Amino acid sequence: MAWLQRRRWWRDEGLPALRILAIEHWDPEGVYDDPMRADTYDPYLERMGRMLKRGKGIAEITKYLGDVRTKAFRRDPNEEADQSFAERVVAWYSLEAPVRDPATPR
Repeated sequence: MAWLQRRRWWRDEGLPALRILAIEHWDPEGVYDDPMRADTYDPYLERMGRMLKRGKGIAEITKYLGDVRTKAFRRDPNEEADQSFAERVVAWYSLEAPVRDPATPR
């Protein structure tokens, strides 16, 4: 049942909150002022959510964000912005994500 709780949390709270964080603190595509594009980052945030669930840290998240920025969006690198956002996301997840039962397989 813990996986169901986490899945609900991710759908109802986690992804929407992470979307806002991405738009306010990362936003390489500049979607902040365009509500019609608010879900632009969702596919990448879904993967980031899986990375966080698996315990990936700031370095791995920073690299992933850099790849998204430069390869998917074809923007110039900005490691400082990617690392700053990764730090924020890892801290947010550690405070907000449901606690996983150690007896439950990942």
